Amino acid sequence: MTTNNHPIVLRFEGLRPEQLSRFELHRLRKQMYGYEFEPRRTRFNKLLIGSDTWAKEALAEIDGMRMENFATELTKLTKRKRIGEIKKRMIEGPKDPWRPSKHGPMREVIITAHADWFAAAGDQSTWRGMMAKRRREKHFEDLAIGWLTYNFGEDMVHARADRDEKTYHIHAVILPRGEDQHGRPMLIPSKHDAIRSYEHAQDIAGIWFAQAGLVRGEARAFASRQTRAAGMKGPDPVEHKPTWKWRQEVATELWSERIELNARSSDLDARETALFEAESAVNADTAKVQARSDAVGARETVAQDMVDEADSVLAAAEGLAEDYFELKENANGPRLAVTETGKASGSAKTLIQRVAKSKKGRRRAEGIFGRVWSTMRTRARGEAKEKLIEEFDQIETTREALMDIVKELPPAIRQNLGTTWKAVAKQVVSLQQLLLKRGHSAVDGGRSDTTSPDGPKPDEK
Repeated sequence: MTTNNHPIVLRFEGLRPEQLSRFELHRLRKQMYGYEFEPRRTRFNKLLIGSDTWAKEALAEIDGMRMENFATELTKLTKRKRIGEIKKRMIEGPKDPWRPSKHGPMREVIITAHADWFAAAGDQSTWRGMMAKRRREKHFEDLAIGWLTYNFGEDMVHARADRDEKTYHIHAVILPRGEDQHGRPMLIPSKHDAIRSYEHAQDIAGIWFAQAGLVRGEARAFASRQTRAAGMKGPDPVEHKPTWKWRQEVATELWSERIELNARSSDLDARETALFEAESAVNADTAKVQARSDAVGARETVAQDMVDEADSVLAAAEGLAEDYFELKENANGPRLAVTETGKASGSAKTLIQRVAKSKKGRRRAEGIFGRVWSTMRTRARGEAKEKLIEEFDQIETTREALMDIVKELPPAIRQNLGTTWKAVAKQVVSLQQLLLKRGHSAVDGGRSDTTSPDGPKPDEK
């Protein structure tokens, strides 16, 4: 078993009966101000020896010893008829069943090892490692109960294992029952060799816990004696602080560390807040820049659409001028179409592509040039109509003149002119039908007469 020479830690602390209430408050975690522990692990704490009411039982036993000694003393004084002393002792009341001392009549024992020794049982980030640590704690616990029972027997009235603090450790309380030279029940700590000699307790603990791979703690007292025997100045004696005082000092240090950590945490919170605000400001600026960029992009798109539209109109104008395009009527109005000339010309492809770049431009060109084309066609039709009317009038005048001349000719000549006259009349009728088809009424009412020169004589052939 790998131990890295970790020592067994064994400490004794003096304990008085009046301190048991504070001891119990700590055991029940009702008075933990300044102590570091994990409340969620308190349920794993384990009572090893004694009952939950061991403190009351111990105090009751001490009171019993006190009253028994008092009664015995009064009985002896009564037998000796020491009336004055009896009155005095009645006023003083029962005395404590132990000799006055610096440390008190009871002892608290703390047994543990370094936290690294327990953690070295396995990788604590894995389930197997944690179970290995638990098995090591159980082995240590069995050894500790065995050592306490072997050395203190029934005087060990309480023992428990704490697992909710930083390091697994065992607390035990020794009630050293005994009798003085007069046979009175007393509490005599020195009856146990391990209490009478601290160095002896360390020796036997080192031997006992060697089974777990632990070693004895540093023998400072022996080294100090050897140094003094050699005439040299030994190391300063180690002052073992009471457990409660050591806990308070550790708690104070932890409290200071916690205050420092809280201050650092507050500073980090402030820095995070400032960073968040700066990031929010940057995001807001970025959003504004993006909005401006989108607006510029939209304006550029609109401008480009306008350019494409204008270019499409210009291309349509150029195509119409070059006879590459023509306007055809349909149900939705005039539409641009490519002429045969445009289909055969290579130059027309560029114009077709320019017109196709903007549908809106093409529709606008068709609307503009369609209206112009319609106006021009209407005007041309009017001019053609006027010209046709004028020419028809001239033909009609000529016909009337011819009719006047023909009437003066002899009948034989008029008959020879019948075939020629029919051809002329046919042309005049066709001209009248053309005018009517284009929406014009007959010219000059009755001037469309196409009777032959022999009209007044229809029976004449």
